[in-house]
Amino acid sequence: MITTVRHEYCRNINRKEYTPFGNSRARNVFKDFYFGGNLNDPNEVTKVLLLGCGDLRNTFLATASKPPQQNQCLFDFWEILYPGELQEKAQNGNADLLTPLVNEMAEQFKDREYFTGLAPCVRKKIYDEVLKCYRNGSSRLEKNDEPVCVNPTMLNPETHDWDLFWLNPFEGYLPMEKGELITSVEEIMTQSCSKILKRLVSSYRSRISTVKIVFHLEEAVEFCYSDANKFDVIYCSYFVNHVGLANLVVACCQKLSDNPNAVFYTEIMTDRHHSANTIVETSLGAPLSMIPTIYGLRLADHVELRDAAVDYLRCNTLRTGRPVNLCWQKVPTFQNIKLVPSPDLNRCLTKLSELCHLTAYPKPLPPVVKCRGTEIFYTPLTFNFILDSMIERLGHDSWLPDLLQLEIAPQFRLARRILEDWKNGKKMKKYTAGVMHLVKSTSSKEYEHLIRLVFVHNASYKLNPVLSGPDVHFIDNFELELKHSSRGIEVETVSFLLPSDHGFDGTYGATIFNAFNGMPLLLLDPFESMRVEEYLVPYPMDQSIKSKLPLDPKEKMYMKVESCIESEEQYTLRIAIECDGNVSGLKISTNAQAPCESCHDVTVSLTQPSKIKPLSLTFPFPILAKNFQATLHRKSRHVDLLLKKSLLEPWPCEFHTKKSKLIVDDLVPWKNDPLTSEDGLCLEYHLSCQFLSKDMMLDPSHDSKSSALHNVRLKLVAFMSSEADYVRYGRNDDWYLMKLHRPLLTSPMGTPILLITAFDDNLKNISKKISQTNPTVFKEGMDDLKVYQKIFPSKGFIVDVDTEEEFQLFRFLLRLNSTRIEPSKWQKENIPLGGSSDWLATFLSPLYQDSYSKESIKVLPPYENCCTVCKKIPEKLKRCSRCRYIAYCSVECQHSHWPIHKAICKKL
Repeated sequence: MITTVRHEYCRNINRKEYTPFGNSRARNVFKDFYFGGNLNDPNEVTKVLLLGCGDLRNTFLATASKPPQQNQCLFDFWEILYPGELQEKAQNGNADLLTPLVNEMAEQFKDREYFTGLAPCVRKKIYDEVLKCYRNGSSRLEKNDEPVCVNPTMLNPETHDWDLFWLNPFEGYLPMEKGELITSVEEIMTQSCSKILKRLVSSYRSRISTVKIVFHLEEAVEFCYSDANKFDVIYCSYFVNHVGLANLVVACCQKLSDNPNAVFYTEIMTDRHHSANTIVETSLGAPLSMIPTIYGLRLADHVELRDAAVDYLRCNTLRTGRPVNLCWQKVPTFQNIKLVPSPDLNRCLTKLSELCHLTAYPKPLPPVVKCRGTEIFYTPLTFNFILDSMIERLGHDSWLPDLLQLEIAPQFRLARRILEDWKNGKKMKKYTAGVMHLVKSTSSKEYEHLIRLVFVHNASYKLNPVLSGPDVHFIDNFELELKHSSRGIEVETVSFLLPSDHGFDGTYGATIFNAFNGMPLLLLDPFESMRVEEYLVPYPMDQSIKSKLPLDPKEKMYMKVESCIESEEQYTLRIAIECDGNVSGLKISTNAQAPCESCHDVTVSLTQPSKIKPLSLTFPFPILAKNFQATLHRKSRHVDLLLKKSLLEPWPCEFHTKKSKLIVDDLVPWKNDPLTSEDGLCLEYHLSCQFLSKDMMLDPSHDSKSSALHNVRLKLVAFMSSEADYVRYGRNDDWYLMKLHRPLLTSPMGTPILLITAFDDNLKNISKKISQTNPTVFKEGMDDLKVYQKIFPSKGFIVDVDTEEEFQLFRFLLRLNSTRIEPSKWQKENIPLGGSSDWLATFLSPLYQDSYSKESIKVLPPYENCCTVCKKIPEKLKRCSRCRYIAYCSVECQHSHWPIHKAICKKL
């Protein structure tokens, strides 16, 4: 089958590098998936696909092979990262190369962020254990004669070794939840990992009667298009950076069942310059708010808040990046809506077209730091499948861009014609060519290439080696048949599709090129020597999908959407009213369920004419239920409807989820010991992990360039490190009054949590209720007032917000976190929760960076000559006597600001 993914061609096979498992924690997919129904009913089977299980295949290979004496692959890897470092250390220490290598790797493992705060003696035991593992290739428990039912290291049970790469057997268990790391024993890592694996196996065994698991070891993307089965849970165990995120997302969406709880997990690698948010939006060619329309999926992890970073806070891997697991779910499809061209959607599809039809590529990254730029694996077929998936959800009658109008380089015109003919069911010819000549101009040190097939006029190529012009044609979708030889892996044949009237003659040659530098790698047989056969494989995407737009109803009177323009922030609709006579009584209703303020379904209805039926609309991205504009045009008989996307509001499925939530009453208090203590973790350390630099916990009152997210993080520093019990946070008429429940709590992952009881501080609403003559409304107002006065005997200190964006982001964080916890017993007994209540049981915790760099901060400029609190410019400012940096106009302003400033004063 022709794959969407650009081929990687690796010639060298002499180095056997069998990595038993990856460097990110294996995920218990049952923990996050809501099964529902009767778990003991044999007819209710959940299908789970473990896709592209390269780790499992590598484990089998590792346990069956004997490592080389000197573990050469370790040296090769280290030399790429740090050229010349091992030789220098070995020379200075008068030792062999292995000694400084394993010492450094064990040291880096011990210094992981996860182990920060452990007692020095505990970290020393971890260091010794890991060092021994690296040296011996074994982590077997000493003095243990009892049989072991599980083998957490996946080593050969007889020889206790494998062919080491750069990972140790403990990488796949990090980060560990609190209580998983047993520090009171020897061989800490081995025993802790054994416990984790035993619990994981038990979880899977408990589901054995209701779950069917399918392992697919080989290429993942091809399997998704060639197999008709659907799955409720898909877990992709290898990195996206071998296939490209868009290729994987579109393929897995095809395999995902229609179960509303179905989930798909994939993994990306962040680095010091690229957050998870940036990588997702860049790789998919669309902002988060447009992804549901283009791909039919939502990202359940809120990467805009660095949501996925929490689990991986302390899981650094050398200096190459951090793995971040992402969870995807299907979204509702458009119903009764016809999309029309829009600038934002056009911009996304144009961007995707550019990524899939590149004529030149940037200089490739070394394999070990290939954390970004996975768009290099995209091909014209990638773009086709993205559009085809939209057709499948929207129907053929919906607007899609005309491929002929997109600005595509002339080198791709043949490729586009081939794909369109194949898609439209025309007869295709499959050509298979052998390798006539191996070009030796390639550097012997280059083992991996991203390749493309090029048809080029021989004379043209000699005159124009940059591969451009009307006589040059790129084919990025083809098949390779490989063979093993003494020189490594070599290409035996190349197969590709062509139309019958391709027009190539003996003056054209077929060549495999390095896509990065345009240099030829393989010269293929001439056309007259190629094997030709009919290609009977159908186009992978179903093209029989009928229009999902309803036909005009048989009734004489009806409403229909003439157009829908989607942007990043809203939907703009024009709805035609087909009827005679007067139209009036426009009403817009939604299916929003409090406390959620967003919804997917909207209903448009009229009171006149009385017999006209309401129009039901569904959107993939939820809209704000109370923030819409609707105008009825009686003369022209149409409705203009503008709906705002709920960009800063949890999705309805998050408010009404049936998944397990964090039980607040089960959490233990946070013990905030200094970093130098024997067994504690420092709160300041966790708060500093919100920033790229540990020295950036500074007050940004006058920094107009600070983002809203950065400012919210700074407020979290103040709230979590202060001793205040009550805080009033907001601006203008928008405020939250919060009771901060002390002490801090410790999450299962070992992160600090501040439990909060929040009230939307709109006392005017309470006053309105009390003034009502309606007894029910009056009673509600009095009840709210009594609770308010009981919970908040003092308003505490005031935190002013500079921008509306910051306030809305903070509000979003409070509401999102409220969906993730089971309120405490105290909160259930003392505040009204649920429904349309203004009370909120929620929490705050650090918003960790998902990149790992801790850059040094530059010298700060002096603050402007105005008061930090009230922004007044007095004749003489008073500066903080401790830091001599923050300025105030009066003692009152200084006292009101101290709870916030206290946490950062010593750092200034």
